[in-house]
Amino acid sequence: MKRKINIVFIVIFLLGISLPYLFAHREKEGRVSSMENRTLAAYPCVRLEDGTLNKAFLAEYEKWLDDNIRGRAIMVETNSALQYVLFERIVKSDTIMGEKPWLFVNKDGMIREYQHLNLLSEPELAQYVKNMQGISDYLKERGIAFYYFQCYDKETIYPEKYVKGVNQIGTVSRADQIVQALEERTDVRQILVKDTLLSHREETIYYQFVDTLHWTEKGSYYGYQALMEELCRDFDRIPVLQENDFQITEMESETTLYGFPYPYTEIVPIYDVKEPHAQEITEETRERWDFLHVKEHTHDYVNETCENDLKILVLGDSFVRMYLKSDLAESFSAALSIDWMNIPILDEVVEEYRPDIVIIENTQSALDNTIPLISQVDFIE
Repeated sequence: MKRKINIVFIVIFLLGISLPYLFAHREKEGRVSSMENRTLAAYPCVRLEDGTLNKAFLAEYEKWLDDNIRGRAIMVETNSALQYVLFERIVKSDTIMGEKPWLFVNKDGMIREYQHLNLLSEPELAQYVKNMQGISDYLKERGIAFYYFQCYDKETIYPEKYVKGVNQIGTVSRADQIVQALEERTDVRQILVKDTLLSHREETIYYQFVDTLHWTEKGSYYGYQALMEELCRDFDRIPVLQENDFQITEMESETTLYGFPYPYTEIVPIYDVKEPHAQEITEETRERWDFLHVKEHTHDYVNETCENDLKILVLGDSFVRMYLKSDLAESFSAALSIDWMNIPILDEVVEEYRPDIVIIENTQSALDNTIPLISQVDFIE
């Protein structure tokens, strides 16, 4: 009898460790989880391309099994709901909860950025502004106007909504360091938007929780106005969109946290240009700009109704790509928006595009990426 019980336990044990493997997903390229907004681990190879054994196989296998076990989505959603209902805890790995119902990005370096614990040293800052001046001089020699556009994360505009107990050290951030140093040590033109945003902070200019990082379309409109105001100091033939050029509506929005509906809604403004004239090129864009980094973030516009013949090039991130690019295109005969990963090859882009205006836009959350890119530019003297 005892032997039979032992056999039953052994069978149950073997089934327990085998069934998850037998019923797991096995896509070679890895599936995409829309709930978590990431690519799940693909099944690992026993041997590498050079024929040697994959020494990391066991670790990769464990990660693959964790990501691809059947029913995983239901388990993740259930855990997310229980954690919030029972403990008011957000389990979404890239999200952190501030004052209810505000949600913020929780990625590497973001908390340190908010606390001002990652300020640039004097040598780092000096190298950065030197290279930024070099970029400005390089473009000036070719008759191209250059501007630096510093954008801000929402915790900078709404610090009182951030996570309780996370305190700032001093009042100067890395973005403030850069803006101040460029103003004091260079002749680089800057598009200054921080004070404008702070003056409108009582309006809906950043999402509370539907988006953990970005400004709303109303916030981007104020950013657009600050940008165009600076450009119009140097160019007098630029039409500027005003609020009456937009169809302004409101939309009730909500979000989910790993499948769990966050129990709040927010009203967000929607700005649609009433009579858009700029047209985005598609096939020609893919062919012409095939050499660019992050090609999927390339947007090339032409505007045949524009009364000027100016061409603008913007190297930026999602604050431009998601909000500003099409509005800017309404003011120029041609507008090209590319990812700031292309800063090291800006000379190649300029040679091909021949712009009249170049803007480098940069958000606080991207500084860990853009500071090295600008500090290592090698096409300037």
